[in-house]
Formats: sequence, structure tokens, C-alpha cells
Amino acid sequence: MLFNSLEYLFLFLPLAVAGYWILVRWRKQQLTYLFLIAASLVFYGWHAPQNIPLLLASVGFNYLVARGIERRRGAGLATGALVALGITVNVAALAWFKYANFFVETVNLTGATAWSLDRIALPLAISFYTLQQIAFLVDTSRGEARTEGLIRYATFVLFFPRLLAGPIVRHREVMPQFASGRAFRFASANIVVGSVLFAIGLFKRTVIADSAGAFATPVYDAAKAGAEIGFADGWLAAICYTLQLYFDFSGYSDMAIGCARMFGIVIPMNFFSPLKAGSIIEYWRRWHMTLQRFILTYIYQPLVLPLARVSAAQGLGKWPNFWVAVAVPTILAFLISGLWHGAAFTFILWGLIHGVYVVVNEAWRTFRRKDRRSNPPGPWDIAGYRVLTLFAIVFANVMFRAETVGSATAIWAGMVRLKDIGSLAAWLPATPAGLLAGPIPVMVAGIALLALFPNSQQLLRRYRPVFDFADWRDAARPIIPLAWRPTLAWALGTGLILAAGLAFMLRGQTQFIYFNF
Repeated sequence: MLFNSLEYLFLFLPLAVAGYWILVRWRKQQLTYLFLIAASLVFYGWHAPQNIPLLLASVGFNYLVARGIERRRGAGLATGALVALGITVNVAALAWFKYANFFVETVNLTGATAWSLDRIALPLAISFYTLQQIAFLVDTSRGEARTEGLIRYATFVLFFPRLLAGPIVRHREVMPQFASGRAFRFASANIVVGSVLFAIGLFKRTVIADSAGAFATPVYDAAKAGAEIGFADGWLAAICYTLQLYFDFSGYSDMAIGCARMFGIVIPMNFFSPLKAGSIIEYWRRWHMTLQRFILTYIYQPLVLPLARVSAAQGLGKWPNFWVAVAVPTILAFLISGLWHGAAFTFILWGLIHGVYVVVNEAWRTFRRKDRRSNPPGPWDIAGYRVLTLFAIVFANVMFRAETVGSATAIWAGMVRLKDIGSLAAWLPATPAGLLAGPIPVMVAGIALLALFPNSQQLLRRYRPVFDFADWRDAARPIIPLAWRPTLAWALGTGLILAAGLAFMLRGQTQFIYFNF
């Protein structure tokens, strides 16, 4: 079921919220968990009920492995073997459903084989619930999580606001909120704050993301068909898709966080003004934050530690150590991230591009470490860093969106076709009506929202909108420092935002970009 669907907004969500708070009022905590599990299965299986058995099998298998880890924690090899078993089975299931066809097609490209495999349908959300459960198994082995019974564990995994595309939460962030009883109080306040976040997310998704995507898609389709892309169209496609990608997934995350808040649960943020970042490293700290945390904790750090030991044992110097202990694990982590996003060479190359970006950024920081302390960057330097970072992101996003490597290179070629600059005036609409119907208003609105106004968390900073907001309270302060309050003016403004989101939603439902991953 999609957040931006009529059945979700006007049927499922009201019934789920009402049923939940009725059980809370009756103090039926165990029934509340069962109700959330049932609601989540209805939500998940609305359009694809055939995926439910795999989801339940995944939950059951990981619960049993986690119980085994709990019983043998500290037993050395036995615990490690169970963790390895759990990770192997999870990764194998993900690899089969997501990468088997890609693997067969890639091997066949060599000409040495002619294998055939029926097209395997990708089960909805398998990438997200698999990563979340891998993290749980590792956290359990470290003593940072407990199963607390099958019903509570199933509630943790299946909780529908974040089931389909995150945020990827950790057990210790969510389940203690149920245990503490805070989730079972303050229904009205939580519903109001959650509704505001949901309205903002819906507006981002339907008004900005869908509109920007409508202008980007024809250019990418033309590039795929082999058309020559001009300068204006190349930049139009690159910029509009960057806006579409950000507002689509940021909007989804706001809606997920808002829905969870309606049930009294505060979950982690996934975005914090990443397109204002002054470096690629900073960008990745703010973009899809829960996925980056997973990669850092469960992939990057396990790669870095043994490589750093090898470097120290070999007595490598400053730069050889940098390449062994920083560059290699960074590139590998981003290649894995790219492959996680999709079974295609475009995603692998996109991961490689960002891996190289981060390595260059780290090398620059290492080279200028002493100079930065004595001569910190000034305002113009910071502005230049932000512009350079934004251009790098827009450039890489072309590969992320393109269906083939050739399509991406065609659009890149158009973006550097400087001979077309003189014809830009002819590209602009001749009438005000044509201007309003074109991409410029969408681009101006999207860029203004990103550059001038507070993000969703900053707008609701008085109400702890996300789990880890205190760590980001003073970061990326907006030029226009608005703060939502429970006043008539803000209620009317929120209503207008929601109405605009609903009106644009009625143009037609489109799937969230990250549902494909």
C-alpha cells in the first residue's frame, strides 16, 4: 500500500490509528502489538499478498537465530557461527531475489555461456527488512539488543510506517519506547505532530518530486533511445532528477516518521539538508542517514580494522597507509552501497563515483589538516565548497537515474556541450503561460525550499520530531528560521500544504523511487 494513495489516507491509516489508541486506552499492551502486526501485514500485502510468506519466514528465521545467539552469547566460536549463519542466509536470500537475473545476464555477456533463468520478481522491501535484521543479529551478539519474545520482535521488524523503505532503525531506538510506556500516552499531541510531518512529506512527494520527475523523464527516455542531448536539456534532466530524488525519498521519510509518531513512536531521521553540505563526506552524513549508519557500522568499520592492522604491521608511511586503511575500504563500501541500490552496472558505477569522491575528499582533508587549523576556510571558501559539492552530486545522479551507461554518458555529453549555450534564450518559453507550465517554477520552488527554509525536523524542533534530533539541532541553520506552533495560522498553513499534496496526488499515483531498491 502506498502512502500517497486514497485507500491509505482515508481508510487504512484512520482505522489503524483509531484501533491502536483504543487498545492503548484499554491498557491491552499485548493486543496492541498483535494489532500492529496484523495492520502491518495488511499494509504490506495490500497489492502483493504473495510476498507475505517470505516476509514471515524471514522474521521467523532471524528470531530463532537471534534466540540462539542470546543463549550462546560469549561462547566464542558458537556465537560467531550463528551470526555468520544468519548473515549468510539473509544475504543469500537477498542475492537470489535481487541479483540472480543480473548475474546470469552478466555472465552471458561474456559469450561463454547461454544460461537462462525465469525473471525473478523482487519482493517488496526485502532490501530494507533484510538489512534491519542483519543489524539486529550483530547487535544481539554484542549484547546491544534482545529478542524479548516473538511478538515484540515481529512488531519491531514489521512496524508498517517504516517497513517498505526505512528508515532502517535499530532495536534499542524503537522497542524501549514501547516498554517505557511513553508510546501509550499523549495521543493527541503525537497525532498532531505526526500529521504535520506527514503533510509536509506528502507535499514534497506529490507537488515537487512528481512535478520535477515529469520534466526529467522525457530527457532520460530520449537519451536511452539514442537521441543527442543538448546543453539545456542535459542540465534540465540532471537538476530536475536531483530534485525529484531528494524530495521523493525525503518526502517518504517524513511521511514514515510522521506515521510512526501518530502511534507515539519516535524513529531516527533519514535526511538533514544534505544538499546544503560543504563536502561529499558531509553530504553522506546527511543523506539516507540510516543506510549510511548501517554501512559504516557493519561494513566499513569491519573492513577498516584488519586493513589498519596490516598497515601498522607493515610499517607503511602516511600515504600508503591512507590507501590501504582508508581508500580501499571506502571504495569497497560504496561499491556495495551501489549494488544494494540495484542490480545494474549504472548503480555499481554510481557507487564507484561516490567512492572516488569520498577518497579525494579524505585525501584533501589529510593533506590540508595542519593548514585548516591555522587558516580555517572563510565564507567564500565555504560557499565554493558547497557549489562544488552540489555539482558533483548532480553529475553523479545522472548515472543513478539512467537505465544504461550509454544513456548517462549521452546526458553528460549534453551537459558539457558548451557550443549550445548561445541557444539557451530560444529554449525559454515565449509567453508567461508557457513559463508557468515549464520546469522553471518547479526548479525555483525546489531550490528555494532547500536553500532558504528549515527542513522538516527544524520546522518541528520544539517537539523532538526524530529520535536523534538533539545531535543535529544546531546544524545547517536555515536563512528563514520558521518554527511550527499549534496556532490557527499554522493550522491553516498546514491544511493548505496537505490540500496541495492531495490535489497533486489525484493527478495519478506513482511509486516511490526507493521502492525499486
